[in-house]
Order: sequence, then C-alpha cells, then structure tokens
Amino acid sequence: CSTEKKLPEEYRFNVRRWRLEPGYIKPRKLFYGFGVDIQDFIDYHQRHQLPRPPPMDNRASLWHYIMDDVMEDLSARCRFKLQRILPLSPKYDYAIALYNSHHLSVTELEDDEEEDVIRTIKERFGGPIAAQKPQWFFLLEDSIR
Repeated sequence: CSTEKKLPEEYRFNVRRWRLEPGYIKPRKLFYGFGVDIQDFIDYHQRHQLPRPPPMDNRASLWHYIMDDVMEDLSARCRFKLQRILPLSPKYDYAIALYNSHHLSVTELEDDEEEDVIRTIKERFGGPIAAQKPQWFFLLEDSIR
C-alpha cells in the first residue's frame, strides 16, 4: 500500500455520514505503520535484553510471548499505544501500526509527536526497519473473507 499518509477518498471513514446515512458503508480499515518479521521481534528482544521468556512447549507460544513483550516495551518507549497486526503483505509477517484509518481523526498525533514515535521505532528496531517509511496495510483477515 501507499507510504503517503493522506488516504485516498475511498478509504476515508466519514463518521458524520456513518451516523446520518443508514446506507453508508464503511470503507475497508487500513493500518499505518511498519512491516516487520518474527526475526525482527526476536532481535529486538535480545538487543534490548528484555526478560527471558519462561519455558514453553512450542515455538509459536514462545514467539507470541516475545512479540507481546516487544510491543509492550516499544509502546512504553514511544509513550503511545501501538498495535501489532497481520497485514496482507507478501513481504512482512506482521505490521506495527500507529493508526487505523477508521480512528485516524481521533488518534492522530501532532507532527512532532509522530516524528518522535517513528524515530523511536526505527532506533529501537534498527536494521531494515530503520530504512522503512511508514505505510498503509490492509488486514490479512479482511482479505480472506
């Protein structure tokens, strides 16, 4: 999806129309953020020496524990609630989202605050994520239906 933050009209959720027009159909929800892989979460967890996970029966449980730890740490460092999503993307396993298109008008940060959050995400992850620009992602589950 686009790296332009301003969404095309067909993806903008119009709250006023939704409230006043019974036939208004919400556009698909998009999420604005950074694409990441499992390895990015593991590297972050190790680089920043987050607490070691307890013993787990399977790798999937371990990965989810690590990803949850990373998201909690990153949101605390950014002082902003970030969200992990499953994007429709051939390139990334997950995306770390700052915003979604349905709540952007309510949750959008001031430019300088947003720059701080983006800088923190890039600094904390490093590597390929530091070179990324935030972009819009569709949810994988919305595309399967």
